[in-house]
Amino acid sequence: MSKITEEVKNKNKVVKKILAIKKVSEVAEVKEIKNSSTDSDVVTEIREKKFDLTDPRTLRDFLKLHRIWTKKKFGQNFLQCRESLERIVELGELSPGEIVVEVGPGHGVLTRELLQEGVIVHAVEIDPDVLPALSASTQQWKKNLTVDNCHVLNFNPPKGKYKFIANIPYHLTSPILRKFLIDTENKPTKLVMLVQKEVAEKIACNPEKDSLLSIMVKTFGTPSYAFTVTADKFFPAPKVDSAVLVIDTFEKPLINVPSKIYFEMLFAGFSSPRKKLKNALMKRLMLTKPVIDPIFDTLGIDHDCRAQNVTIPQWEAMTKIFFKDYLDKEIK
Repeated sequence: MSKITEEVKNKNKVVKKILAIKKVSEVAEVKEIKNSSTDSDVVTEIREKKFDLTDPRTLRDFLKLHRIWTKKKFGQNFLQCRESLERIVELGELSPGEIVVEVGPGHGVLTRELLQEGVIVHAVEIDPDVLPALSASTQQWKKNLTVDNCHVLNFNPPKGKYKFIANIPYHLTSPILRKFLIDTENKPTKLVMLVQKEVAEKIACNPEKDSLLSIMVKTFGTPSYAFTVTADKFFPAPKVDSAVLVIDTFEKPLINVPSKIYFEMLFAGFSSPRKKLKNALMKRLMLTKPVIDPIFDTLGIDHDCRAQNVTIPQWEAMTKIFFKDYLDKEIK
């Protein structure tokens, strides 16, 4: 027998041993779950659907039972605070029969609370591994739950009125806001979302120092900072505190230009936020000083100001001027 053949056989034996150990470990883990409760049988509670996923012990056993390990790439930090959940649902001002879009339901801790209000939930979940757990935790309300296993940016919002209530992946905050406020024609009437605390503060608490995100939000609705949710209220705990941001959208935006072109104007203006707005626009839109100076004078924009100091009407006016060719094509 050749040396290479012996090495292959030895490797195969090692692999078989590893698989056997893994199988034994999994069986032991299931036994541990079943035997983990003495005074109150958590497993029985889970099976009977009389369980509270905000309880750390129940949450741990439920995740183990369904073989769920949180994935950082999906921004999975599960809320485990009963008070915060109830306040989020209360802020949604829900009525039975209303439609709610929830992004990133995970194992269903918020989904359950929403469904108990009698609403119809359209859940968008990218991780297929959590779907069995989501199904198990919401089984008794399954007729009112639709789950789309896709990326939120590929999701088609429902027709008619709906609200957006979710503990979103924080790294997708800007894309989600852009999708539901700009790219989507049928916008939600209200958004209640858990976001990073710093982001919520920038959007709702600092009117004198606007960002691209805050201007975008304020063009389409009224943002408000509801309350703080500290990192220890999640499993696993993130590195930052969170906050609930509420956005009550307008029936009509504060602008009379196409949303996508308006966003391009904002993007150009905030392309170099630390520079003067005039310099940023000259570079981004390839404008010359003789062209931009009289426009700033006409619109009452300070030549030394930065993008954060410009008002929404001024952004709209600049959109109409600098993107006139695009707007003319839209009209045609």
